Amino acid sequence: MINQPPKIVVITPIKNEAWILERFLAVTSQFADCIIIADQNSTDGSPDICKKYPKVILIKNDSEEFNEAERQLLLIKTARELVLEHKIILALDADEILAANAIKTSGWQSMLAAKPGTVLYFEKPDLFLTPYRCIRYSTPWPVGYVDDGIEHKPNKVHSIRIPRPDYATKLYINDVKILHYRLTRPGAEASKIRFYSVLENVLNSNNNFLSRRRRYASNINWIAAGIPENSPLEWFAGWKKIGIDMTSIIDSKYHWWDFEVLRYFEKYSLKKFFLDDIWDSEFIWDFDWEECRKHAKSLGMNGIPDYEIKKLPKIFTLFVRLLTRVYLSLRDSSLTFK
Repeated sequence: MINQPPKIVVITPIKNEAWILERFLAVTSQFADCIIIADQNSTDGSPDICKKYPKVILIKNDSEEFNEAERQLLLIKTARELVLEHKIILALDADEILAANAIKTSGWQSMLAAKPGTVLYFEKPDLFLTPYRCIRYSTPWPVGYVDDGIEHKPNKVHSIRIPRPDYATKLYINDVKILHYRLTRPGAEASKIRFYSVLENVLNSNNNFLSRRRRYASNINWIAAGIPENSPLEWFAGWKKIGIDMTSIIDSKYHWWDFEVLRYFEKYSLKKFFLDDIWDSEFIWDFDWEECRKHAKSLGMNGIPDYEIKKLPKIFTLFVRLLTRVYLSLRDSSLTFK
């Protein structure tokens, strides 16, 4: 009996991903046997885009809360119920798109030949401001699993997306790149960073506000993770040849993460978040929450505060910023002498 190649099942959570979803589904349809999309209450037409692609199975994530564990378990459970054959699960976000030269590499063939219980690691270069520039990383990401049915044990926030049992084999696929489009929209990334700071405050998953400010800094340091270089043309050429737009970027002034933060303001009060680094940027992304609130109100959104959101006193934000710098300096010094 001839062994059949594994099915490739891509699992993806979405919420208001219309800006990139056409590109993601057009590319992913070229290599995946099945694309399972869990939509969490999108309002931008994302579900309608999904329905245009025959390989997509659209399911609903009805949760009103942000919970990575819940959505990962939903997606993996659905993949296992719908695809009973030997399969590879690739857990990709909608802004993570396979490079065009990937399926012709020896690494791709190694992936297809890997045994169940293998965790698949890939480099995810960040496309920087434009798809033609990128930031490269030496540390690969675990986003694939040759499925053996083992239980997945995720976290609510910043969770690894696939199972990683102790017995798993690790396969590093160095010649396959997953192109990450997040830094092509720096304003959107800043919005997401603010949201994560507020979320970890609410979940009590990072109680130390200084630690939160370090991780979710509003300054430019979070984007300067490396030195940008030119993106190899082979990452795009094959997809562009078959008519897939790989370069246009759609952005907006406000993003759904901003509106979620406003809802947290309404639910928990502003005071709970005074120490989070979401108010006064030291560099380029000062954000006007009052203007955002007015915009949300003009759209008739629910759960948005009725009161004016005033900027915090400058002396307060300067003091907290100084305190953060002292904390980081002491922390770094402590690590140096250990």
